[in-house]
Amino acid sequence: MGVASFIMALFIAATSPMITLDLKILDFMFELRGPLDTSESPIVLVAISDQADSELDGKWPWPTHYHARLVENLNKAGAKVIAFDVVFNQPDEFNPANDSLFATMMERYQNVVLAGNIEISRLSSGSQSVQLVQPYRLFRDKNPNRWGFVSVSTDTDSFLRRYLISRNHLGETYFSFGMETIRLYKGLDKLTLNDNDDNYFDLGFVRIPKFVSNSMLINFHGPPKSFPEFSYEQIIDDTDLITVSDREFFGIMHPDEKDFGTFDDPDFGLLYTDTFKDKIVLVGATMLELQDYYATPFAAGRTMPGYEAHANAIQTILSENFIRPLNAPWHLIFTLLVSLIIILIGTNLKALPGFVLTVVFAFLLMAGMIWSFVSLQLVIPYIAPLLGLAFAYTSSVVYNFVTEQKEKSRIQGMFGTYVSPELVNRMVESGEEPRLGGDEVYMTAFFSDIQSFSAFSEKLEPTQLVELLNEYLSSMTNILTAERGTLDKYIGDAIVAFFGAPVPVPDHALRACITSQLMILRQKELREKWASEGDKWPDVVSRMQTRIGINTGHMVTGNMGSASRFNYTMMGDNVNLAARCESGAKAYGVYVMVTEETKLEAEKHGDDCVFRQLDKIVVMGRSKPVSVYEIVALRSQLTADTQKCISVFEEGLHAYFHQKWEQAISLFEQAAEFETYKPNKEMGIKTNPSLVLLERCKLMKQNPPPADWDGVYVMTSK
Repeated sequence: MGVASFIMALFIAATSPMITLDLKILDFMFELRGPLDTSESPIVLVAISDQADSELDGKWPWPTHYHARLVENLNKAGAKVIAFDVVFNQPDEFNPANDSLFATMMERYQNVVLAGNIEISRLSSGSQSVQLVQPYRLFRDKNPNRWGFVSVSTDTDSFLRRYLISRNHLGETYFSFGMETIRLYKGLDKLTLNDNDDNYFDLGFVRIPKFVSNSMLINFHGPPKSFPEFSYEQIIDDTDLITVSDREFFGIMHPDEKDFGTFDDPDFGLLYTDTFKDKIVLVGATMLELQDYYATPFAAGRTMPGYEAHANAIQTILSENFIRPLNAPWHLIFTLLVSLIIILIGTNLKALPGFVLTVVFAFLLMAGMIWSFVSLQLVIPYIAPLLGLAFAYTSSVVYNFVTEQKEKSRIQGMFGTYVSPELVNRMVESGEEPRLGGDEVYMTAFFSDIQSFSAFSEKLEPTQLVELLNEYLSSMTNILTAERGTLDKYIGDAIVAFFGAPVPVPDHALRACITSQLMILRQKELREKWASEGDKWPDVVSRMQTRIGINTGHMVTGNMGSASRFNYTMMGDNVNLAARCESGAKAYGVYVMVTEETKLEAEKHGDDCVFRQLDKIVVMGRSKPVSVYEIVALRSQLTADTQKCISVFEEGLHAYFHQKWEQAISLFEQAAEFETYKPNKEMGIKTNPSLVLLERCKLMKQNPPPADWDGVYVMTSK
């Protein structure tokens, strides 16, 4: 899933809308970072502006003698390089002498870089036509410096973010306007390019990180006017030039009269400052009608003049403050790692923690990518990793849903037949499933068995017996599961169950005790129903009674059996004790017998059941004595006679434990009158607790036990 998410992310990220979105995020990174300081930059701008066009005679294109004057004045001011972002590919339309003067200045100062273009057009046949647009031949012949191309390559959203380094045409390499300007500024005879490295342009004096299409990323230093800028007429407005403003202010001046201009005025002229000293002066158009404007990261709302874009590119190279794109192999590894990490998070955590951790990871990822740009000037393509994250998270959610449904079905298949739907759902939601081999759990074991079941087998046809048992067991099991018990197994007519596993049930003992009473009440209803069905059932059916034994303690639960066939069951000494309580109840003539541990644990969670102590016994197979109790009734069902019986019986038991035989005999005789179950041969009732203890006291009176007798009775049968 991680690899699939990675592949999908790369595929989607390569589409045009995603590429554009990636670039917009890059623009946002520039905004987050903010402008860079250009106070130490060697670049000064001279604008061919609307203001200059209004100050000079005639409209653009101006006579080239103005450019000659510009070159001369800038050199007087100490400029090191003068680069015109203007393609002078046509002769002067006013006077050829103007071109000669301009060419002379270029030849004299040898620090001028002119612009050209390599224009690529697509023909109707589908092929491409490449044409050099070079400076006018006179300028090429007189200027010792090679021209640089000013054509730019914008992205799919028409934004300018990258700068071309060179182009090849007819086997010759042409360098960009900015590169030729840098060559001259660095004092290099020529530029040589080693383009064998996939990640860098090697020009000898500098290595430039590659971006795409033979270009580098421009590290824009800020919005428009981040570099010092002067209007064109300010540079040529010297003593020998009369501008339109001069003429309007001073009127028609005598030829011998001189006025100092903004360039050479002794008080404030640019000539007498260090404004241009040892600087690169870029001359370019800011007039809107010349259409040399581009949208850039810092100028989305207000476009930037082309020569300012050149300035940003030149400054990037001179300061070697490059923005480096993450290499393709590392980008692939990074995107794959993001996808795999999210898959691991999503598939190993539950829904809410997984979502929270994924969101945190996404924020950290974005923060890391922002930090890498702002602090390290490293561009990590943003969309592919974020898409990888999104696809991986979605995949993990789908995977978790599918596996949870399968797991739910598996658990329901394993436990649905003997655990209540509520517990199955809790198991699925909590993931609490016992480990194979078993867990030690503190819980309550439950055994029930029909009294004298062999009598039913003898008097019922097999089909009748099955029908009777199905109705009985269905009713009993419904009560069991409703009280959140777990069915272990049926052994003929017997029910083996437990409370507190496989999902913890805090009040397991109380629920087991309540279950026993609800079963007795339901069995009474069944007896009445069967009796009402006339000759369908023999009389023995209407006298059916069930004995129940319950014990609480530590037991082992788990899937036990063979590798191919197993059962979720319980084991341990406390399980055996519950079984002994069920069989031992017969000896006392009661139908529900529980241990003291069950009574105490049940009373921690409620007083729904009424208990009375029966005895202290040692059951067969054990040496440790245990106090056993009868669950007399639900408190809501308790009658006055039963309450009186319990009170008198407990007094008798106290006397019995203290070897006061006469008193005990008298009390047990009184309690016997109020017992719920009195000997009844027809109902199969042979005795009750009061009669059992009464006979025992009589025997004890005749054959007293030792003085240190602890009141424990050892049972000699199961």
